[in-house]
Amino acid sequence: MELIGYSAAMLDGLFITPAVTLIDEALAAAKASGAIAVVGSARLAKALADKREVIAVDLPPRAAKKHAGKVATLDELVPGSVVAVVGVLATDAKVTAWMRLVPDGGAIVTVDRNDAVEASRRVLCAGLRALEQRKSGRLVVTSGRATDY
Repeated sequence: MELIGYSAAMLDGLFITPAVTLIDEALAAAKASGAIAVVGSARLAKALADKREVIAVDLPPRAAKKHAGKVATLDELVPGSVVAVVGVLATDAKVTAWMRLVPDGGAIVTVDRNDAVEASRRVLCAGLRALEQRKSGRLVVTSGRATDY
Protein backbone atom coordinates (compact mmCIF):
# COMPACT_ATOMS: atom_id res chain seq x y z
CA MET A 1 0.00 0.00 0.00
CA GLU A 2 1.32 3.43 -0.88
CA LEU A 3 0.30 6.47 1.13
CA ILE A 4 1.68 9.74 -0.20
CA GLY A 5 4.94 8.13 -1.23
CA TYR A 6 5.48 6.01 1.91
CA SER A 7 5.27 2.23 2.04
CA ALA A 8 3.11 0.43 4.63
CA ALA A 9 6.26 -1.15 6.11
CA MET A 10 7.82 2.24 6.64
CA LEU A 11 4.68 3.59 8.31
CA ASP A 12 4.47 0.48 10.54
CA GLY A 13 8.07 1.12 11.55
CA LEU A 14 7.28 4.70 12.50
CA PHE A 15 4.51 3.61 14.87
CA ILE A 16 6.14 0.49 16.35
CA THR A 17 9.69 1.80 16.86
CA PRO A 18 8.90 4.07 19.86
CA ALA A 19 7.08 1.21 21.58
CA VAL A 20 9.97 -1.21 21.03
CA THR A 21 12.47 1.33 22.35
CA LEU A 22 10.45 1.89 25.53
CA ILE A 23 9.88 -1.85 26.00
CA ASP A 24 13.60 -2.56 25.57
CA GLU A 25 14.35 0.05 28.24
CA ALA A 26 11.81 -1.51 30.61
CA LEU A 27 13.17 -5.03 30.06
CA ALA A 28 16.75 -3.81 30.57
CA ALA A 29 15.77 -2.09 33.83
CA ALA A 30 14.13 -5.34 34.99
CA LYS A 31 17.24 -7.30 33.97
CA ALA A 32 14.99 -9.64 31.99
CA SER A 33 17.19 -12.02 30.02
CA GLY A 34 15.59 -15.10 28.52
CA ALA A 35 12.37 -15.88 26.72
CA ILE A 36 9.59 -13.30 26.85
CA ALA A 37 5.92 -13.58 25.95
CA VAL A 38 4.32 -10.86 23.83
CA VAL A 39 0.54 -10.93 24.23
CA GLY A 40 -1.83 -9.65 21.57
CA SER A 41 0.49 -7.98 19.04
CA ALA A 42 2.19 -9.77 16.16
CA ARG A 43 4.01 -6.58 15.15
CA LEU A 44 5.54 -6.12 18.60
CA ALA A 45 6.45 -9.81 18.78
CA LYS A 46 8.22 -9.62 15.44
CA ALA A 47 10.08 -6.42 16.31
CA LEU A 48 11.19 -7.67 19.74
CA ALA A 49 12.29 -11.05 18.30
CA ASP A 50 15.23 -9.31 16.63
CA LYS A 51 17.00 -9.09 20.00
CA ARG A 52 15.62 -11.93 22.14
CA GLU A 53 13.59 -15.14 22.19
CA VAL A 54 9.91 -14.26 21.88
CA ILE A 55 6.74 -16.31 22.17
CA ALA A 56 3.76 -14.60 20.53
CA VAL A 57 0.66 -15.23 22.65
CA ASP A 58 -3.04 -14.95 21.87
CA LEU A 59 -2.69 -13.54 18.38
CA PRO A 60 -5.70 -13.27 16.09
CA PRO A 61 -5.89 -16.38 13.83
CA ARG A 62 -4.78 -14.56 10.69
CA ALA A 63 -1.78 -12.97 12.42
CA ALA A 64 -0.83 -16.29 14.02
CA LYS A 65 -0.70 -17.97 10.60
CA LYS A 66 1.63 -15.30 9.23
CA HIS A 67 3.89 -15.08 12.30
CA ALA A 68 7.23 -16.78 11.65
CA GLY A 69 8.19 -17.32 15.31
CA LYS A 70 6.79 -19.37 18.15
CA VAL A 71 3.04 -18.91 18.75
CA ALA A 72 0.98 -20.10 21.73
CA THR A 73 -2.18 -19.38 23.66
CA LEU A 74 -2.09 -18.12 27.21
CA ASP A 75 -3.34 -21.48 28.51
CA GLU A 76 -0.60 -23.42 26.69
CA LEU A 77 2.24 -21.66 28.50
CA VAL A 78 3.62 -23.22 31.66
CA PRO A 79 3.48 -20.97 34.74
CA GLY A 80 6.87 -19.35 35.33
CA SER A 81 8.12 -20.27 31.85
CA VAL A 82 9.06 -16.76 30.66
CA VAL A 83 11.09 -14.02 32.34
CA ALA A 84 8.77 -11.24 31.17
CA VAL A 85 5.39 -10.62 29.59
CA VAL A 86 4.77 -7.69 27.26
CA GLY A 87 1.06 -7.11 26.75
CA VAL A 88 -1.10 -4.64 24.87
CA LEU A 89 -4.53 -3.35 25.85
CA ALA A 90 -4.17 -4.51 29.43
CA THR A 91 -7.13 -4.93 31.75
CA ASP A 92 -7.10 -5.83 35.44
CA ALA A 93 -7.97 -9.45 34.64
CA LYS A 94 -5.36 -9.72 31.87
CA VAL A 95 -2.52 -8.39 34.03
CA THR A 96 -3.44 -10.89 36.75
CA ALA A 97 -3.43 -13.73 34.19
CA TRP A 98 -0.07 -12.61 32.78
CA MET A 99 1.47 -12.69 36.27
CA ARG A 100 1.17 -16.49 36.42
CA LEU A 101 3.48 -16.78 33.41
CA VAL A 102 6.51 -15.21 35.11
CA PRO A 103 8.45 -16.43 38.14
CA ASP A 104 8.61 -14.34 41.31
CA GLY A 105 10.44 -11.16 40.33
CA GLY A 106 9.58 -11.51 36.63
CA ALA A 107 8.63 -8.42 34.65
CA ILE A 108 5.20 -7.43 33.36
CA VAL A 109 5.22 -4.65 30.74
CA THR A 110 1.98 -3.10 29.52
CA VAL A 111 1.70 -1.00 26.36
CA ASP A 112 -1.27 1.35 26.11
CA ARG A 113 -2.45 4.55 24.57
CA ASN A 114 -4.47 5.26 27.71
CA ASP A 115 -4.12 7.65 30.56
CA ALA A 116 -0.87 7.05 32.48
CA VAL A 117 -2.73 7.15 35.81
CA GLU A 118 -5.11 4.38 34.69
CA ALA A 119 -2.18 2.25 33.49
CA SER A 120 -0.48 2.65 36.88
CA ARG A 121 -3.68 1.79 38.74
CA ARG A 122 -4.06 -1.38 36.71
CA VAL A 123 -0.62 -2.76 37.53
CA LEU A 124 -0.79 -1.65 41.17
CA CYS A 125 -4.13 -3.41 41.65
CA ALA A 126 -2.62 -6.58 40.15
CA GLY A 127 0.06 -6.52 42.85
CA LEU A 128 3.14 -5.56 40.84
CA ARG A 129 6.01 -3.82 42.61
CA ALA A 130 8.97 -1.67 41.48
CA LEU A 131 6.79 0.20 38.99
CA GLU A 132 8.23 2.29 36.19
CA GLN A 133 6.46 4.25 33.50
CA ARG A 134 7.77 5.55 30.20
CA LYS A 135 5.98 7.79 27.69
CA SER A 136 6.46 8.69 24.07
CA GLY A 137 3.69 10.85 22.66
CA ARG A 138 0.38 9.15 23.50
CA LEU A 139 2.11 5.81 24.12
CA VAL A 140 2.43 4.71 27.75
CA VAL A 141 4.65 1.76 28.73
CA THR A 142 4.21 0.67 32.35
CA SER A 143 6.36 -2.04 33.89
CA GLY A 144 6.65 -3.74 37.23
CA ARG A 145 7.82 -6.91 38.93
CA ALA A 146 5.50 -9.78 39.78
CA THR A 147 5.61 -11.04 43.33
CA ASP A 148 4.09 -13.91 45.26
CA TYR A 149 2.64 -12.82 48.58
